[in-house]
Amino acid sequence: MFGTLTAYRDGLNEEDRAVYQSYYCGLCKTLREKFGLKSQLILTYDCTFLALLLHGLYEDPEEERTPFCAEKMGKVRAYANDSLSYAADMNLLLAYHNYRDKAHDEKKGKVHRAAALALRHLKKDYERVAASYPRQTAALERYMEALLAYEAEPDGNEDFAANLTGEMLAEIFDEKQDEFSGFLRKTGFFLGKFIYLSDAFEDVEADEKKGHYNPYRKAFREEGFDSRAEEHLLGVMGECTRYFEMLPIFEHREILRNILYSGIWIPFTHARLVRDKDRKNPENEMRVIDKTTGK
Repeated sequence: MFGTLTAYRDGLNEEDRAVYQSYYCGLCKTLREKFGLKSQLILTYDCTFLALLLHGLYEDPEEERTPFCAEKMGKVRAYANDSLSYAADMNLLLAYHNYRDKAHDEKKGKVHRAAALALRHLKKDYERVAASYPRQTAALERYMEALLAYEAEPDGNEDFAANLTGEMLAEIFDEKQDEFSGFLRKTGFFLGKFIYLSDAFEDVEADEKKGHYNPYRKAFREEGFDSRAEEHLLGVMGECTRYFEMLPIFEHREILRNILYSGIWIPFTHARLVRDKDRKNPENEMRVIDKTTGK
């Protein structure tokens, strides 16, 4: 799922862009405090979205800090709160399984060696965090086992593996198991399903060449594939945003909407533009703008 849940920054006002960046910097600082310098391996905007979502819902107390950033060579604004702490722990769990998946898919070569090295560096922290979140860890373990088994012997159902991703992310989103669980779980489920299918759309050519499983692999060479895939994804995200809009979130709401209605579509749109070899196609550019407003 890494790299999908990003904002469309041009669609944010200056204040929201600053808040968004401060949550990213806050996640970076929280990761380093919990797991040390190796956390640079796993920092992602995806769990920044999770922190913004949970803080927007629960409005837990937060502190604004100004740590020194070596990358920017100066002080930055960074938030600290319980939602960021939880997001950092989930970031570690998700990253560990992401590297496991890479090590499994790439049997040798640079990617395999890098993933294997990352797993060794993260193993002790993963075991410690896993012990604190047995429900979420069990969901991730079940997900990986079921996904690998299905990808080895798929039955042609393009939604099956995507649904597995959704079920896993539903557990991650449902931090507190309270009165908001139903809406959080549905939001996470359809978001996870979208992420899997969007990644599949991006990777379908490479997966076809390597012989890897991809739910779109059979339909890829058919006429109108891109449009049908987009329609499929629009339906999934329509369900995701329907449940998201039912959550009583006021803080960060426009940032979250920006990500769900626009930012999440950037990888899909880019892959489609590359595939069409027409980066200046006005019709495709409009798809990004339309999803920014949700209209």
